[in-house]
Formats: sequence, structure tokens, C-alpha cells
Amino acid sequence: LAAGTLIAAWYRRHRRRDPWEAMLDKALPAIVVIRVNYVKPFDGEQAGSGSATGFVVDFERGLILTNRHVIGTGPIRAEATFVNKEEVPLTPVYRDPVHDFGLFHFDVTKLRYADELQRAEIPLAEDGAKVGLEIRVVGNDSGEKIQILAGTLARLDRNAPLYGGDGFNDFNTFYYSAASNTSGGSSGSPVLDSRGRAVALNAGGCNASASSYYLPLHAVVRALDALKRFETPQRGTLRVVWRHVTCDEAR
Repeated sequence: LAAGTLIAAWYRRHRRRDPWEAMLDKALPAIVVIRVNYVKPFDGEQAGSGSATGFVVDFERGLILTNRHVIGTGPIRAEATFVNKEEVPLTPVYRDPVHDFGLFHFDVTKLRYADELQRAEIPLAEDGAKVGLEIRVVGNDSGEKIQILAGTLARLDRNAPLYGGDGFNDFNTFYYSAASNTSGGSSGSPVLDSRGRAVALNAGGCNASASSYYLPLHAVVRALDALKRFETPQRGTLRVVWRHVTCDEAR
């Protein structure tokens, strides 16, 4: 019995820790549940309430990344709940005019238990995605606070998904896709690699299949860098909508 106890203790000390387990220990304190209440804005959306996901990209400045369709285009009241169940009010600081991302601000000094969160933030790896990359989508999927969905990036060149004609639709960017089967509440979740870097931002999914759609982070990084310099992100337009088609379709 004593020998068996010693062997078990030695194994616990020397076993090789799963890299995903170690990554999640660092990433989870930076991921928040977002609850929002909307008034009816001017662009046709409806008033209501909902829940989604966001994640801290700059703890010192109190910046949380999520989707534009979560922040909306009108006045809102929002709050974030961290993994330690601490809640903090959120203020929208940026809504991208084209792509499906935006940023909230929270007051770091209002966190009573900031030490428990280890000042956690998730780094952005805008060039980290590749076909075949194993990923984890971590967020408030189906309103469950924390769900961890596995997948493998299958496409990096998908046209922006069309959700319908009566709401927001992204354009002029590729989307990534994988069969991670995300659902309501997971909007704004980080798409993480095994090193704990966000390689994309979860934006939506298909109700008829397991397909999930992720926004690349190149525009996010540009906007975030500008905001850190206290500048307004500069945006231009060619006044066209581009689509990725095959040569046969383009004839």
C-alpha cells in the first residue's frame, strides 16, 4: 500500500501536463460573460437583452474585445462577469463601421479581487491561423458561462457569412471556419491555439450544421493599436463589396 501511494505521488509530480490544460488555466481569467440591454437604435435592430462573450486584450487599459453585433449601434447598458464571479460595468469605446468587432472598457480600479484574475489578458496572433490548426473556442456558449469547444480550422478563405437581410452582415473580409458547433452566447469568444493566443474572433454559426465562422484579427489589431495611442482608427473605402469566387464563376 505504501509503495502504491509513493508511485502515485511520484506520477502526479512528474507527469507531463497537457498543453491545453496549462493554456486554459492562463486564459480563463481573461474571458468574461457579457450581459447587455439594448434600446431600439436607428438602423433597424430591435430593443431587447442578451448575453455573449468577450475577452480582455489589455488589462491595464481595461479593454475587452467582442463582436460589433454584441455592442450594437445604439445606447446600451452592459456588464461583464469574470470567472471568479466578480461583475463590473462596461462602456462601449469602439464599434467598427464594417467588420464584426468592437471594444468595451471596464474600470480596473472597480475590481475588488483583481489579484485573483492574475491581470490576465489574451494576446492576439493575427497571422497565427492555418488550415489544420487545432483550436478551442472558449466562452458563454448556450448561456453556460464557460464552455470549451474543440475544432480544427478547415478554411481561411470563406466569404463573410450572410445572416439575413434585416440585421448586420460583415463584408470585404475573409472569414475562417471550423466545425466547432458554436451557438448563441458564444459570440465574441476567443478562438485559441495551444499557446493561448487568439487567432480569430468567433462571430456566428450555421443552425443547420456544426459550421462556425470566425473573424480574422488583422483589422482588430490595427484598431486596438490606434486606440492605445488615443487615436481614432482610420478607415477608408473603395465603395465596392468584394466577393471571393472561382475562375469559372467570374467568367
